[in-house]
Amino acid sequence: MRFAEVLQSYWLTTLFGALLCLSGSILLVWNEGRAIRIILSLDEALADAITVSADSPYEKQFEGRLVHLNGALATGEPLTEPDYNIQVQAVKLKRRVQMYQWVEETVEHRFGESVATVETDDRSYFYNREWRDDLVDSRSFYIRNGHHNPTTFPIDSTVHVSEHVYIGPYELGDVAKNRFQAYQEVTSDTRPEDPSVRLHAGLYYHCNDIWNPEVGDIRIQFAYAGLEGSYVTIVGRLEKGRIVPYESTHARKVLLMEMGEHNLYAIFRIEHQQQRLVTWGVRFVGWVLLFFSSICCGPIMEHLVREHRLLRMFAPHGRFSLMNNVTLSLSAGLAIVSVAWIVYRPWLAGGLLLAAMSPFLYCARGVMGTYQRSD
Repeated sequence: MRFAEVLQSYWLTTLFGALLCLSGSILLVWNEGRAIRIILSLDEALADAITVSADSPYEKQFEGRLVHLNGALATGEPLTEPDYNIQVQAVKLKRRVQMYQWVEETVEHRFGESVATVETDDRSYFYNREWRDDLVDSRSFYIRNGHHNPTTFPIDSTVHVSEHVYIGPYELGDVAKNRFQAYQEVTSDTRPEDPSVRLHAGLYYHCNDIWNPEVGDIRIQFAYAGLEGSYVTIVGRLEKGRIVPYESTHARKVLLMEMGEHNLYAIFRIEHQQQRLVTWGVRFVGWVLLFFSSICCGPIMEHLVREHRLLRMFAPHGRFSLMNNVTLSLSAGLAIVSVAWIVYRPWLAGGLLLAAMSPFLYCARGVMGTYQRSD
């Protein structure tokens, strides 16, 4: 069978495989470029950073410098929700509002009397009432009669952010304050003044009966992040007394923050570890795309192997097994990664390229040894 005939028979899977290969290659190149810029930016920041003390007064000589600082959080005015007697000294106070609403569930059934009978689709619709954070549009329900939801929330979910947050004499910028995402529930036994609001298990209910709520009833939960007095370590550029992201020469913004007390090298080591996990996760996704690409292009590659003697050394039996696809995708992935690192880490790039070529060199060595023994 000619190549054109094989391509005509498997053009769809081959096209899909080519798209997967292109997507995986682009993803790997982008990921390696991102990883390189992050590593260089972190190394640059580590070289420029200086450690300042939160117990010392503010010194203008550090203005514009990249500073490393650790100390206890201090906030200004407390964050409050006066309607619920909530008051907390923290960086953030989140109000989460849920509404009791109708929810539609669909179950699809298929019935057929025999193999030759045309199957008909039948769906069953079930309606339950649940607490939801977002509005459920009841206008799209199959059975709208008796299943009407409100069109708006009477109270919106929101996040209050403290206007001023300090570590010693240094104020945290908006980007640094947004890094506080580890929320903890506000537990309070103080009941609101409004008698229609009921408090149970830390939730504030706007309903007549918390055990039998009606559609349209709401409940509210409060949570805080960055409690005053918590110890925080941060690395950022000092600008007019505020700590803001540092712009590296590699077009990356550096702002490191971790809970607890960490020295300068420890917080950079933590950031390197976190970025390494992200980089390897994206690498795995890129390899998966290349692996399925090799599977989709298997018939075309098998034809090329059968037709060309030089390629036959990599698949002596003329067929691509699962192990062949794994090896080919790994080699392709390593080759792409090595090209990205060749300028910044040439020894690493060389080692990756050698690892990518090793399966083919091993196969070629085995074939040459077979030829020599036959002679």
